[in-house]
Amino acid sequence: MNNPYNLYPLHVFRVVALFGSVTQAAQELCISQPAVSFHIKSLEIFYHETLFDRTPRGMFLTPAGIVVSEQANRVFALLNEIPSTIETTRSEVKGDVTLASSSTPAAYLVPPLLRRFQDLYPYARPKLIVGDSKEAISWLHDYKAHIGVVGETLIAESLISEEIGRDELRLVAAGSDSFTNEVEITGKSLSGRTLFLREKGSSTRAGAEEMLCGMLKEFKQVVELKSTETIKRMTAAGLGVAVLSSWTTELEEKAHLLSPVQDTRFRKERPFYIVRRKDRPFTGILAALWQSLTEKSVSSASGESG
Repeated sequence: MNNPYNLYPLHVFRVVALFGSVTQAAQELCISQPAVSFHIKSLEIFYHETLFDRTPRGMFLTPAGIVVSEQANRVFALLNEIPSTIETTRSEVKGDVTLASSSTPAAYLVPPLLRRFQDLYPYARPKLIVGDSKEAISWLHDYKAHIGVVGETLIAESLISEEIGRDELRLVAAGSDSFTNEVEITGKSLSGRTLFLREKGSSTRAGAEEMLCGMLKEFKQVVELKSTETIKRMTAAGLGVAVLSSWTTELEEKAHLLSPVQDTRFRKERPFYIVRRKDRPFTGILAALWQSLTEKSVSSASGESG
């Protein structure tokens, strides 16, 4: 790489890192495999480091490769923000912005907030990507998203956060189950029952484990499911109990299909946060989206549910 300002080899590097394959990278870039290998080799010569471990299972980043990948993602993220930053000189907010959200706020908290943002800035193009809280945080770190909305999770010092809403995690059962009327739930009450939980990495799972704590061992079995909808249906059918957000069970509770337990030890208020990287330029469309999402005047699910 004779010209350090030629970013194409870094672009090729990022595609290889994404797919873990020279063949797939070549197909994605519409260039030959030898050309892909040449660009990777030129970077390794320039940085005096091996960037990939080449194995029969694919291409894996070395420790030096991970560092280059993090910095390359930062460089390309900044390049992609140039157009929207330029728009701010004209007092305009337009262009693309990506919001990463965990599944519960994505379904119940984010939609009205994004609707307001779109009304304020009709030329902005917000994109929502949804995973669990752990994934949303990783997308921020990898520069795949500008802003995140997550539940209770470990928020690194490299991120800025602000609370934007609250729901309540509750232990719920089928609406016809007399278990929900017990004033004080004991281990005996839980024995023989199946507990449905969200997958590890979700803030709902973390909150459930904190709330149930030592009583987890009292259940006959704990079943992990990724779909909140599946958990609700299994619970409503009387196949077990579950820890779910008050937002997600509102309709089922009104229809008496699900009911939270009366024992207040099994209810836990949970905050949701908007987060962003400290080292990302806070201008243009990113600043506009942050301001819109943190505005308190909008009526949202967090203010309507217990």
